[in-house]
Amino acid sequence: MRFSTLILALSLLLLQVGCATQPYGNFIQNPSLATSKAMADDVTAQLMRLYPAANTQFNLSHTVNDPFGHALIENLRLEGFAVQEATQQPIQRQKFAAPHQSETELQKGLILSYVIDRSGDLYHIKLMIDDMRLSRAFIVQADSIHPAGLWVRKE
Repeated sequence: MRFSTLILALSLLLLQVGCATQPYGNFIQNPSLATSKAMADDVTAQLMRLYPAANTQFNLSHTVNDPFGHALIENLRLEGFAVQEATQQPIQRQKFAAPHQSETELQKGLILSYVIDRSGDLYHIKLMIDDMRLSRAFIVQADSIHPAGLWVRKE
């Protein structure tokens, strides 16, 4: 009886650790630049609908090393958003300040992360912005990519 209780407790602990360490980024092998750019353009347009550009800072919670992430950062900056790129350490909820800013002038940014995956011709983007989740599917047709549905928002 004790052994089964111990196994159950360890299983629950491992499940919690696995959920807490979800990896972020692009999980598509050899993503095309055109597909990545088209999806980044669509994501940028959605973020512009939800947040005022000149007053919003996005703090990436993970390092960006894929064409989608680079295109997204470039798009957001071109549209007037402030973007704090992540270093090797994950970004936690914190306030970012320039050396000359006082405590009352701290800029509070929104933590941004994404997951991109693919199943056949269907691509799926999931954005995490603080506690809000946005997701959308895209489909490849005739060598171009198009939204396969509306944006889904979960708060």
